[in-house]
Amino acid sequence: MKEIDCRGLSYLKIIREIKKYFNSIGEGEAVVIVNSELGRSNVLRYAAHKGYQVDEEDEENRFAIKIEKRGCLEVEDEGEIFSILVTREKLGDGEDELGITLINEYFEALNEYDKLPKEILFLNSGVKLFSKDSKAIEDIKMLYKKGVKLLINDTSLDYYNLTGEITFGEIASMYDMVVAMKKAKKLIKL
Repeated sequence: MKEIDCRGLSYLKIIREIKKYFNSIGEGEAVVIVNSELGRSNVLRYAAHKGYQVDEEDEENRFAIKIEKRGCLEVEDEGEIFSILVTREKLGDGEDELGITLINEYFEALNEYDKLPKEILFLNSGVKLFSKDSKAIEDIKMLYKKGVKLLINDTSLDYYNLTGEITFGEIASMYDMVVAMKKAKKLIKL
């Protein structure tokens, strides 16, 4: 049986390892090893979300979670089509450093999510996420490569002198942004 050792990994890295293995097989099982209660609960929640069967063994400072993928457990659901509006280079209203860390983690997590947005609209200081110094740029680029349409507001790019740094996505006028917002079935503002 395959053993996936995830001790010491962050939640997203644990999920990435589990997904990588189970996406590579039709049916099968694996034992996922984590060393924290938080890691354990995250693995259990992910497995339940995917419809996998789970059995677990708890030892001191070690959790072994057996996950089984059998039959046609996963049902593809079109789900609701949604778009995301990013108006700042950070997430939330607290400390700037924390907000920047959170927005970076958000885009990393969004890449791991099964249902991606139709498009992401960037305006105001949200366009700073496209600067060469942005830690989120690679995750945003991965979303683009997966087919997510990126609209980056031209006025905001001009204001922050970032127009020359755009190498992917679509530079869009405010009119284009309004049309995209109007067409969105659901718009999530960060």
